[in-house]
Amino acid sequence: MTRSRDRVLIDTTLVSSLLDLLPLTKVTLWRVVTQEGEQRWLPGASQIRGDLVALAEPLTPQWSELALLDTKAVHARAMLEQLVVRQPATDPQAAGQHLCLMPLPLDQAMDGGVLELHSDQPLDAVQERLVQGVLRIVHNFQSLLDYSERDTLTGLLNRKSFDETFLKATVFEATQEFGSADDRRRHRNRKHWLSVIDIDHFKRVNDLYGHLIGDEVLVLVARILRSTFRYDDRVYRFGGEEFVVLLTAPDDAAAGAAFERLRRNMANFDFPRAGQVTVSIGYSDVRSGDTPQAAFDRADRATYYAKQNGRNQVHSHERLVAQGALESASSVGDIELF
Repeated sequence: MTRSRDRVLIDTTLVSSLLDLLPLTKVTLWRVVTQEGEQRWLPGASQIRGDLVALAEPLTPQWSELALLDTKAVHARAMLEQLVVRQPATDPQAAGQHLCLMPLPLDQAMDGGVLELHSDQPLDAVQERLVQGVLRIVHNFQSLLDYSERDTLTGLLNRKSFDETFLKATVFEATQEFGSADDRRRHRNRKHWLSVIDIDHFKRVNDLYGHLIGDEVLVLVARILRSTFRYDDRVYRFGGEEFVVLLTAPDDAAAGAAFERLRRNMANFDFPRAGQVTVSIGYSDVRSGDTPQAAFDRADRATYYAKQNGRNQVHSHERLVAQGALESASSVGDIELF
């Protein structure tokens, strides 16, 4: 279970392992995710006894498709009060079975969740302790992953964790382009976009107010980033005053609207001591076969254009190329043979 750094694989292995260890008929993992202060249930890995493997939702569902926290009141009580809840299964398809809800350990990095265990007979105390022990091991391992994958100052993902996430995005784009008709139908209206976000005149903040105030600005910028984007968007600190966002949007206009919302949120925020702090943002689409460096370079060129033309702006690399303001970067990452 702890041989992998892929969190989806960890969840599916957890579910399968519990079915192997205990007389369970079904195991489902529910996680709680937050967006703009609202909490909803995200379905994770699930497996029924007799299935060869546990299933996990390959695509993150739309926010509106997720059940609100209070629609699963018993699950919410188990998670919020960190209680083990035992009751007869309420699903008509599981008539006669017993349900045990086991809360996932809470910490600052995760919103929490619940493990849903179905069985023909109630679990005894020894079996429940075994589940709790396994959950503690998984939780500790995921905490170690967070420590190695997150920036210590802001809590955002760090540059080291970017390449793996980006690879998944390029696989997604390739599936969109070359997959079956069913794949394309399931993936419609979802495309990845990468942005490079640079704080304007950040050196001036450090020079005028000192590095402690500069660090405070970075922490507040990270907070605005997290509150602006959706729960399934990926936000990274690449170092210094540079941040990267990887998100999904149906087209260039929708992606641009999301980054413009960030620009406004940042410009309208009153930073203690530093006052107004603005950002310059450039973004580009992610293409099948892209390398992380190629996509980053396209977005970074758009960011540089924003900084050279007045700062506190959002620019699309593709639009700048179409307007003739930038040359095409299609050759970036190509290999020349001599």
